[in-house]
Amino acid sequence: MKNFSIILSTVAIILAAVAVYSTCKCKATGPEAAAGAVTQEQLAAVLTQNPKLVADALQAYEQIQREEAERARNEALLAHADDINSEADVPFVGPKDAKVTVVEFFDFTCGYCKRLSSSIEKVVADNADVKFVFKPLTFVSPISKYQAQAGMAAHKQGKFMEFYKEVMSFSGLMKEADVDGVAAKIGLDMDKYKADLNSDAVKSSLEKVSSLAQAIQVNGVPTVFVNAKHIQAMSPEPIQDAINAAK
Repeated sequence: MKNFSIILSTVAIILAAVAVYSTCKCKATGPEAAAGAVTQEQLAAVLTQNPKLVADALQAYEQIQREEAERARNEALLAHADDINSEADVPFVGPKDAKVTVVEFFDFTCGYCKRLSSSIEKVVADNADVKFVFKPLTFVSPISKYQAQAGMAAHKQGKFMEFYKEVMSFSGLMKEADVDGVAAKIGLDMDKYKADLNSDAVKSSLEKVSSLAQAIQVNGVPTVFVNAKHIQAMSPEPIQDAINAAK
């Protein structure tokens, strides 16, 4: 249905453009030239007899749209490279001044994020000299926000990776009590955990992550960057290859 609407819109644009062109031509050359102008009816007849013209026009239009979208995204990534790599106010492991930074935008409830998590854990374990930054988003499920806030609170006690592993390996949809159970299991100070989880600072940090994701067009999770360059990864190898290339 969406593609059909685009086709109709494209045809309408073509017809409108030709109509404007024809009108301008008449005005420019005088009434006597009007008989030579192409009418909308004539163009419609041509398009009906040659539907491939519409398909070709649509393909060209979609290619232009893709190129423009890609160019805009690359410009956004370049403009926000420092923000993408920044570990400020979000969970991270590894040296702050690392030459290579791996960033994952993820949602604790996302099934694909759970699938990728073991790969992330392996690459973290294999690369002590790399900074890994975790930027939680909260749109997949109502519990996502609570999980993200809890993860931020765990990070403040230096136990984010322990929290990450437990939540990502949890079977089924978590409830708040399950999240708190993970916090207790990994040995967090529960009073501090609760205070941090509900703090304005944590909520503000999550809002900044969300704003950054929108600015660089992160439209799904997981999304992985290596030194602010987007890579496709659902296994350790593409991440490790990108790390090796960046070193």
